[in-house]
Parts: sequence; C-alpha cells; structure tokens
Amino acid sequence: MQCVIDVCNLLVSGLRLGLPAEEDDLFEKLERASLLSTQMADTVKEMKGLRNILVHEYGHVDDVIVYQAVATELGDFTDFKKEILEVLKQLI
Repeated sequence: MQCVIDVCNLLVSGLRLGLPAEEDDLFEKLERASLLSTQMADTVKEMKGLRNILVHEYGHVDDVIVYQAVATELGDFTDFKKEILEVLKQLI
C-alpha cells in the first residue's frame, strides 16, 4: 500500500495539483483531475484504512477480515497499476 501512496504523491507533486493536507487528499486531487477513477479513489482509501489498522494498531485486528482482504482483494493493486499506466500514457 505504501507504494500506491508514493505513486499518488509523485503524480500530485509532479503535476502540481496542490499540496495535500493528508494522504486522502492525494487520491481526491487525482480524482478531481480525472487521473484516478472515483471507484479507484474509494478503493485506495479503503486499502489505506486497512493498512493503518495493521501498521498502527488503531484497534483490534480481526484475522478473518485480514485474511479475506489478502485472499480476495490483491487484484486492486493490479487495477491501480492499470489506471496509473493509462494516465502516464496520456501524459507522454
């Protein structure tokens, strides 16, 4: 997930889309610039939320939820990669 945040940060910074106040602003800025779909922006926000729970222990970690996320949602990274590659192709 940190790589997704880093890519979004690089795009926002490189395209001068403004200074984000927090990580969610990265996704919103890319969405407003039509560089990230609304669905993908929502997805990465959810991914970031799970990451925060795991990394910062913002509550009790439910092993079942973590297992389900790993077993069924890894395709979100592939979908993110596809969207970002399309954005980069348009910018070149």
